[in-house]
Amino acid sequence: MKKIIALLLVCIMSMSISAFAADFSDMPDDWSTTALLNAVENGLLSGSGGKILPSDNLTRAQMATIMVRACGATGDADISEFTDVTPNDWFYGSMSKAVAMGAFNGSGGMLNPESPISRQEAFVVLSRVFGLAINTKVDTSILNQFTDVADIAQWAANDVAAIVSLGYVGGNGGMLNPNANITRAEFAVVMDRLIKYYIDDENATTIPTDGNVMIRVGNLKLDGVETEKMVVIGDGVGDTELSFANSKIDSELVVRAGKRIALDGRYQHVKIIRPNVRVEGDIRRKEDSYEAEKVHKVYICKNSTFSTMANLGTPDQSTEKVEAEQ
Repeated sequence: MKKIIALLLVCIMSMSISAFAADFSDMPDDWSTTALLNAVENGLLSGSGGKILPSDNLTRAQMATIMVRACGATGDADISEFTDVTPNDWFYGSMSKAVAMGAFNGSGGMLNPESPISRQEAFVVLSRVFGLAINTKVDTSILNQFTDVADIAQWAANDVAAIVSLGYVGGNGGMLNPNANITRAEFAVVMDRLIKYYIDDENATTIPTDGNVMIRVGNLKLDGVETEKMVVIGDGVGDTELSFANSKIDSELVVRAGKRIALDGRYQHVKIIRPNVRVEGDIRRKEDSYEAEKVHKVYICKNSTFSTMANLGTPDQSTEKVEAEQ
């Protein structure tokens, strides 16, 4: 029976993928196909005029739109100070939200929304959004494997090294091509490596554990989550509550939103990378220190809070707290 169910699921998924591919006349059949199909299925890419445009350069506005969709962001920032965006632009809402979520900052009073974004610029934005380099001892010497390491800008080196060291970017032919424009297909592949699953089900009680997860809906009560993959509490959670019970995350829990995030169990690293977020850990100790359930280290953005309480109601002093630098 299990084999039959598995075969049915494979057939359904194959039909779904075929349907998405048929929607675009230029859907490639190469290294980027799966990532592009996943990007469409997860609402990151929608194409234009029946085309997915895989070889087109990704613009800053398009990347902003993808990041907003990926994280489920809804909050807007006042971007009236920027001279190259107006409320009538199709990308105005996305740029406003991207600025609000800290993905884009602009320069010289401009956001340059219609300019292509370079590979290293895109990597910096991704590192910023997912907190890849926050308070992490990144060894930039890993970039020496690329023959064009000298082309990597100093301001981007730490973030680029972080995304490379984590295996999300590998370069091509021994080169990273940091100043080349990133294409839509290339970016889809990087996003597919960063986030495998998106949680939008308001009734979800658990999450997949074989890939990085983005949670885009709030008021979830998750139970028994055990994963070695990154879990991101995205902007779509908003000003709501979310809890993990009896859970163990042996990687990183990245917190971008939430009125109150309640943690019960064991967590390796908690990164609170956005302001005004409250995280609480219910720490349950065991005699065997190796099995002691706790938060090993937490990185805290300014204006956010993290507190832990041990069984006896006294503050837990075992958690190392570090102010997150962004």
